[in-house]
Amino acid sequence: MEKEYMRPSGWRVSLSIIAGVAWLIFVIVWLAFYAGDYNVYRNLAIILISILVLIVVLGVPWAVWAIRHIPEEGRKMIRAAGFTSRIVVSIVVPFALLVFLIVWFYQYASDFNIYQNIAIFLVSVLAVGGGMGAIWAPWGMKHGKDFEKECCEEEKKD
Repeated sequence: MEKEYMRPSGWRVSLSIIAGVAWLIFVIVWLAFYAGDYNVYRNLAIILISILVLIVVLGVPWAVWAIRHIPEEGRKMIRAAGFTSRIVVSIVVPFALLVFLIVWFYQYASDFNIYQNIAIFLVSVLAVGGGMGAIWAPWGMKHGKDFEKECCEEEKKD
């Protein structure tokens, strides 16, 4: 039996195109007409804010679509102990990182030199990445083999 591909509805695709073009226009207009009134770090914070808005505007409808169209293998994975809480953490922590970087660049970065700001950026991104690895690695070691078997069985059927 061939799996049916779930095509997303047109409004989500249209929203993605419109939001992407609108974001690009915003960045161009911002840089051309308003950026001169702010220092580099505040401009970076404003662009990060626009990216955060774009993520929320596009993330919510696409996440709802994805949740409605989870295949059976995915539903089994969601029911596995600890998966849902890890997904929530994997959404909240990077979101918090982006908010932290926005606040840092807008409010505090101008008190430090470029190298110190790069260091703050790298340390914060690496800390979040390490944290994500630390929360997912135990789950993957415990449950990975179960879902790996299912994937291999599905591939053999096709």
